[in-house]
Amino acid sequence: MGKYIWEIVRHTFSLRFLVSLAYSFAYYIHENVAWRANIHAAGDARIHPTASIRNAQNVYVGKNSHINHSCCVWASENSKIVLGDNLLMGPGVGLFSSNHSTFKGQPMTLQEWKEASIVIGNDVWLGAHSVVTAGTHIANGVLVAAGAVVTRSITQEDVIVAGIPAKIIGERPPAPELNINDLTGIEKIPWLSRVK
Repeated sequence: MGKYIWEIVRHTFSLRFLVSLAYSFAYYIHENVAWRANIHAAGDARIHPTASIRNAQNVYVGKNSHINHSCCVWASENSKIVLGDNLLMGPGVGLFSSNHSTFKGQPMTLQEWKEASIVIGNDVWLGAHSVVTAGTHIANGVLVAAGAVVTRSITQEDVIVAGIPAKIIGERPPAPELNINDLTGIEKIPWLSRVK
């Protein structure tokens, strides 16, 4: 136990600690605070505190949209990410409007970026851990299955896509008609029992 206490004392009063603290504070400001001044978000958009936003001046979030826990929304300096109204993102979704080139013979980290905007329509659900790549457009009403990787535009509305790369696997069913007489426990919802 004494070994651990000495480790804490020794490193708390070191230059290394102060540098690390300053670095951590600066990163916190960059990752969680600074982008909020630049993002274009409708007043009722919800962005989880653990979401990672890059180049927020090029990110547009529609009304009643939700960016969930641990999502990455990484626009680039020369491309935008535009999210429609009523968009849902499951946890861990990644939107990347740029990427390194991948030519052989030169390190990828030294190659030019490929940048292209991402545009996602209204009433879209991006399932947990799905990924949307640069230049992709997704039509209104599309459901993207968890873990799917969207590498090409989805132009047909109200479809379900899944897989790597994502492909259409079905269509969204129509909404069921609500009949309040079929509801159970209606007495527990006082205002609903008055609806005729």
